[in-house]
Amino acid sequence: MKLRNLFFVILLIPFNVLWGQEQEVLLTIDDHQITQKEFLRIYQKNQQNLASGDQTPVEDYLDLFIDFKLKVIEAENSQLDTLPSIENELSKYRDELAKPYLIDQKVLEQLMREAYQRSKQEVRASHILISIPRPAAYQDTLRAYNKIKSIRKRIRKKKTSFNAVAKATSDDPSVKSNSGNLGFFTALQMVYPLENKAYQMKTHQISQPFRTRHGYHLLKKTGERKAKGKIKVAHIMLLAPESMSEAKRREKKEKINELYHRIKQGASFEELARKHSEDKTSARQGGELPWFGVGRMVPSFEKAAFSLEQKGTITQPVKTRIGWHIIKLLDRKTLKTYQEEKSQIKRKITQSPRYEIAQDSLIAELKNQYRVKENKSHFNNLLQFVDEKAHQVQWDRLKSRAPNKTLFSIKDQNYSTTDFIAYLQNLPDELEGKFRGHYLIDTAYHSFLKDKILDYEKQRLPEKYPDYQYLLQEYHDGILLFEIMDRQVWSKASRDTTGLRQYYQNHKNQYMWGERFRGRVYLCDDQKTLKKVRKMKKGGLFRKKYSDQQVLDELNSDKEQQVRIQSGTFSKGENQVIDYHVWNKGSEKQVQDQKPFLVKGEKIPPQPKSLDEARGAVLADYQNYLEEQWLEKLKEKYTIQVNDQVLEQIKQNQ
Repeated sequence: MKLRNLFFVILLIPFNVLWGQEQEVLLTIDDHQITQKEFLRIYQKNQQNLASGDQTPVEDYLDLFIDFKLKVIEAENSQLDTLPSIENELSKYRDELAKPYLIDQKVLEQLMREAYQRSKQEVRASHILISIPRPAAYQDTLRAYNKIKSIRKRIRKKKTSFNAVAKATSDDPSVKSNSGNLGFFTALQMVYPLENKAYQMKTHQISQPFRTRHGYHLLKKTGERKAKGKIKVAHIMLLAPESMSEAKRREKKEKINELYHRIKQGASFEELARKHSEDKTSARQGGELPWFGVGRMVPSFEKAAFSLEQKGTITQPVKTRIGWHIIKLLDRKTLKTYQEEKSQIKRKITQSPRYEIAQDSLIAELKNQYRVKENKSHFNNLLQFVDEKAHQVQWDRLKSRAPNKTLFSIKDQNYSTTDFIAYLQNLPDELEGKFRGHYLIDTAYHSFLKDKILDYEKQRLPEKYPDYQYLLQEYHDGILLFEIMDRQVWSKASRDTTGLRQYYQNHKNQYMWGERFRGRVYLCDDQKTLKKVRKMKKGGLFRKKYSDQQVLDELNSDKEQQVRIQSGTFSKGENQVIDYHVWNKGSEKQVQDQKPFLVKGEKIPPQPKSLDEARGAVLADYQNYLEEQWLEKLKEKYTIQVNDQVLEQIKQNQ
């Protein structure tokens, strides 16, 4: 190892300058500088020895850290980070790691607190949906909007029942069974615009038309109450849908009543559920269902389940559109504090479209920060390549005739119409097949602009957020470490059969069998059979000596097995009978509890295992050997410098 102490360059640089420059640098490997901050960040995560629980001394951990860094630097110098597989894995992790930094955290917090407060209440509402066809043009949205407006006028003017109009006009597939009644629901169960309306309206009020990703809605709020929380129940279900014959449904009703009376008379609910419930998934768990709140089950099931007050009580048979149920209350839980519910609320929001609200807020801020300039005239020129009557983009003309102009710029980067056309031809999943004509061009443009602003921000995250940079670096180093270790050690050891065999020959006395016993145990049904076996195996002057197969053939038949033979090579602890008979281990009572037996064979003194017998251990040791040899070469190859002053400071502060 080439090791130089940086302390001796003090004669060349004024002390205060040196101290200011070098107090941060702990380690230099060639031209790679590692600061004490980077080292401490990793050391503080891993300083505890997992085996002993003791804290690893700084100097010992520094040795491990140097080994780690040498491998990573060697991987970089070998350009492993340019491999497509590595680049792809890093890109995926970079995107995942960047997500928390690509939203407005204040807005996210507001959304989370709003959801928590709303979770204390449940609202009931009915709705009418006028859907928009896919792919949609602006004219389609206008038609849907005009239709929902006329429906509202009809309800207001003629005072027609909201639910009756819903059943006659709504495009919601469930309207046939619920007449538009959504039942009770709480926060994070409906699309955000609908939830907003429901919580902001007064009871019995009918909303103005509003838009969601499904189309245009009218909402009538019909109730509000304190949240009932969540419950865990078990049920016994018998299928009895309307499509079933009346005779069969009558039979199911009689059977559910019979099961109900059996439970009331003391029969086990769980056993009956396992045996009779036709919900096979829950039946295996004695009928137990996952936790649920309002709006998760069919209304009749939900109403009956929430009517149970005491744990262990059951409902009378309940009819739903699926069939018959007997429901048993297992547990209840109410809303916890915000801090206790926070992580679950955050997970739900980040997996829902309302997450985009926090992202859009950040984008508005980034537009100002990065001085985004849009050239609307250049964008408007693209609209001439849309057939306004058919609402179709004329792709051939767009690609061949659209002038290549700058659509927008983000600080020092320009994005052109050519870039946008390429984006149009490879739309993300959330846009593909959903829009047409001008609507497609407009929507895709805003999505393209948003993506490029986020990409620009993503490139600057390392300089803006040190924590992000460190995590990204750790993952980068971890991937490279795995790749180079696989190439230099793990796979290499597996492929190098000659080297593995030579290593085994040089160290085979490290892979020893202890004293063993080679032989057989004859387990007999009774003493009479044991006596026969002894005679057959002993032989004599006038009696033949039976082979093991002959013993089995003579004493066993298809109907009865009087004797079993266990043969092989046994180590201590593998066979209770042999342990007692050969090594006098174990209790006599334990052996007497066994069937009558005969043991024949011999002890084998300690001897080396064969390579095949010890392959796992030999391979692990050979890998360690290869790693040690490789590290020695790396330490010769690279110049390693440790700043002793900084190291001493770290030791004093631990």
